[in-house]
Amino acid sequence: MSKFKLLCVITMLCFYNNSLNAQDVTINYNDTLTKKLFEIRKDYSKRIFESTFYTIQIYYGGLEEADSIHENFKENYNDIKSNLIFETPNYKVRIGEYKDLNLASQKLEEIRKIYPSSFIIKLSDL
Repeated sequence: MSKFKLLCVITMLCFYNNSLNAQDVTINYNDTLTKKLFEIRKDYSKRIFESTFYTIQIYYGGLEEADSIHENFKENYNDIKSNLIFETPNYKVRIGEYKDLNLASQKLEEIRKIYPSSFIIKLSDL
């Protein structure tokens, strides 16, 4: 009788263990609201990724100096996009738009030889 009990216990443990390990690989949405919310979240994450980029700020300060640095940069690096931005009460000169932080870092090393106070900023259009 004890062998029968032991066999029953082992059989029950095997069935219990199999039910715990079973996992579905795919997700089935029975609720249309849940599916719609998931799609909205996915689209939002995609837009955030596509609109996020890195830029290099080479100056922060007064208008005359910012304008001078911006013009000097455009003369020396006409292939890189540059912006003169006003943010109360100072002006900023930012250059480039890089999707990859490594590319921005490589350009920063080159730019710091001329503009030593330059640094990378992560921006988003959203």
